[in-house]
Amino acid sequence: MTEVNTQRNQLFQGIPVESSVEHTYAKTGFNLEIIVPKSNLRDLAKRFRDQKYFIEVLSIVDYPDRFEACYQFNRWEKLDRILVKVRTEKSNPHFPTISDIYQGANWYEREGYDLFGVIFDNHPNLTRLLLPENATIHPMRKDFKPEEQPTDVEDVLKLMEYEDRAYERVSSDLKNKYQKDYFINMGPQHPSTHGVLRLLLHLDGERVLDVLPIIGYSHRDHEKMAEKKNYLQFTPNMGRMDYVGAMSFNFGYIGLIEKAMGIIPSQRSEYIRVLSTELNRIASHLLWLGTYLLDLGAFTPFFYCFDDREDILDMLELLTGERLTYNFFRFGGVAFDIPEEFKNRLKAFIPKMRIRLKDYKILIEKNIIFEKRTKEIGVVTKENAISYGITGPSLRACGIPYDLRKCEPYSIYPELNFEIPVFSGCDTFARYQVRMAEIEQSLRIAEQTFEKMPEGQIKGDKAPKTSPRVPKGETYFAVESARGSYGEYLVSDGGANPYRLKQRTPSYANLSALGTLLHGHLVADVVTVLGSIDVVIPEIDR
Repeated sequence: MTEVNTQRNQLFQGIPVESSVEHTYAKTGFNLEIIVPKSNLRDLAKRFRDQKYFIEVLSIVDYPDRFEACYQFNRWEKLDRILVKVRTEKSNPHFPTISDIYQGANWYEREGYDLFGVIFDNHPNLTRLLLPENATIHPMRKDFKPEEQPTDVEDVLKLMEYEDRAYERVSSDLKNKYQKDYFINMGPQHPSTHGVLRLLLHLDGERVLDVLPIIGYSHRDHEKMAEKKNYLQFTPNMGRMDYVGAMSFNFGYIGLIEKAMGIIPSQRSEYIRVLSTELNRIASHLLWLGTYLLDLGAFTPFFYCFDDREDILDMLELLTGERLTYNFFRFGGVAFDIPEEFKNRLKAFIPKMRIRLKDYKILIEKNIIFEKRTKEIGVVTKENAISYGITGPSLRACGIPYDLRKCEPYSIYPELNFEIPVFSGCDTFARYQVRMAEIEQSLRIAEQTFEKMPEGQIKGDKAPKTSPRVPKGETYFAVESARGSYGEYLVSDGGANPYRLKQRTPSYANLSALGTLLHGHLVADVVTVLGSIDVVIPEIDR
């Protein structure tokens, strides 16, 4: 009996399973799919946690006769993505909460209540997450019909009245309840959030007791848009979410459709995709570094970072015609081939960037203020990482080498020679170290793709010329973005557009752990820890 079979026997022993299907990972992205009674969900979730599986994402799917809650569990050490489905009737949709077992489930369950109207029994705070608290709609339901004539002004006035009432009520309660500790808002318009994000800080003097991130200010319901557009029309949405690392989101969506349809992209386009994505990853890390240090009071590195980042944006503009919200990938290939000027600039950029990396280390790591403000601050334990589903540099700073380019390899990454940087500090300083080391690794990848890039077409022979129809079925595909694991879960009914497209974004899971990371720290550390997890707000709000 294999190790995997032994572990699965331990997972499911004594749990009634309504159906079980072994999948071919290369075809669907899953290893196993099971359906269990909802009365057994909590017992099963505890066993996944005890076996060191982390929660990857929870998707709600609205079928004509039922709601399905689709939980994905996976492991760092050895890929084993298991899709667990639980069903409930549409007339009275209830699921048991697992937010006390996996804290990362807290936000997923609130989102399910917010957008679908399903109830998670015994959830500690089952309130709206992405829509305003006074909203009365559940827009991801299939029977939801938007108003033909939106009354935006009236809605905003109602919301303001509601906020006033809420303030008076909460304020009155707090006066009697709290004598020593208190609450204060940071944001939603604050320079260090780099987007519209509100943090409700619960403080005792200068000490942080808890932090409640309040998100949704830039929510656009991209997942609903996916259901209303055809597969080709939805591609520009990718660059609107992670707008500083849009190439990875291009990769994730196009790779998903190619996987679901069995489309093989041309070999040359694979090299161009990896090259452009790694350059975009460096640009994202540089933007993070410059603004992060600026938040901490260091002004000079900001100019260095933006100078280097401009070189990358110039190159990507030559390649794509765009500087930020890229829409460059196509089903089976890419939009354009590499121009001659791009090659010359890349040859000059790589050695220049390697020299700059040495300058950065001298400038930053020998600064005693930076060291004192980042070491042993915002520690992420492995238990917290499992519970919240943390990925990306924030996870690799805990000494865990989980990177989808190696652990779940896609495209031409297996053909390239590069390392996954890990550090064991678990704190904000370690997260800085990971990103700096990743810039060097991305330079190695860019160098190799440029040297080994084959001649040929930029689209595969069977690349669809119009928007495709994806065969009926379910598929998951994930890539490693600058912030962590970005995945998409597609349910297709064979139509012209997705029946359901769930987006698993890394900042969403990472930000949900902020309260745990900040407990016991000082108010001044809030900016340090928030900046260290490098969130991009439109990617969270979607």
